[in-house]
Amino acid sequence: MKYFISLILLLVSLSIQAEIYRGVDEEGEVFYSDKELPNSELIPTPTPNAISMPKPEPKKPAAEVKQENQYKSFRIVSPANDATFKDNAGNLTVSLSIEPDLNTEKGDHIRFSIDNRVVIAKSTTLITQVPNVDRGTHSLKAELVSKSGKTLLSSSVKFHMKRFSILHSP
Repeated sequence: MKYFISLILLLVSLSIQAEIYRGVDEEGEVFYSDKELPNSELIPTPTPNAISMPKPEPKKPAAEVKQENQYKSFRIVSPANDATFKDNAGNLTVSLSIEPDLNTEKGDHIRFSIDNRVVIAKSTTLITQVPNVDRGTHSLKAELVSKSGKTLLSSSVKFHMKRFSILHSP
């Protein structure tokens, strides 16, 4: 049994080798080798299993990736996170900071969403007025979007809008 296990281990460990020889020495002991020796014979070995791996997609050169997103920073300056506004018309002024400047010639633009609902699909200004925001707590998201529609950078804040209500008048 130990010879059988030795043979299996040898075959597995040497499966890369093209030839395995089996022989018997002067004392009658069986031996295995990767070289042809006196009193040895070639053992046919099975062909190793091989699979074809799919070719990986080539990576974009760093220069090409940099051109796709040239922006270093993009953030909502105003409203500040967790800020409260009182405006009976529900108008919200949003100010942004972009570095470097927005590349409108390339087709880049800004998309604004409140509570995951797009309120301004395409803007190219850094100060924007969002009209008629309902009272309550909201999340504001500004996205810097390429011409192809890919989001390059985004910034989010939470804010609170207070509006006059007839129900709460003195």
